[in-house]
Amino acid sequence: TSPWPLAKGGLFDVECREASSGDGAFLTIAKGATSSISDLPKTFFTDNIFSPTGRFSFYGQPTDIKVKKSEVVDNRRYLEISFSNLSQSTNAEIPRTALVVATIPEGTGDVVMLVGSSNASRWKKGSEKSVRSTVESFRVSLAPTSGLKVRAKQTNDSLL
Repeated sequence: TSPWPLAKGGLFDVECREASSGDGAFLTIAKGATSSISDLPKTFFTDNIFSPTGRFSFYGQPTDIKVKKSEVVDNRRYLEISFSNLSQSTNAEIPRTALVVATIPEGTGDVVMLVGSSNASRWKKGSEKSVRSTVESFRVSLAPTSGLKVRAKQTNDSLL
């Protein structure tokens, strides 16, 4: 559950966000997990979350990325990460803290992650509680098998 409203618009996939504060959470998936969640290096997560085309890279790739804590509980990996990203309005680097929960659904090679974050000053003033509560509520289950066939549709040079 999230205290923030669902973000709407062409930019957002699955994201809840408070526009006035920037606090929020988003879902992301990384392919290529070849081992258990506990065996993946911290760089697997930071490279995927902070990639040049990632959610935090709209105005430049984040800097000062540090994994402050990493632990596995049941089949979920939790990481607390500090970083800085550029502000659109001031072009200044804004320190942020993120809490990530990740899991690999059984039978897949995908790492499904929920990333909650807040700017560092709000984190210290209490937004950590909302982010932590949201991230800890995260659960993943496989969709039931379907007999429906996927049909690709050719348009220009790509498949839809």
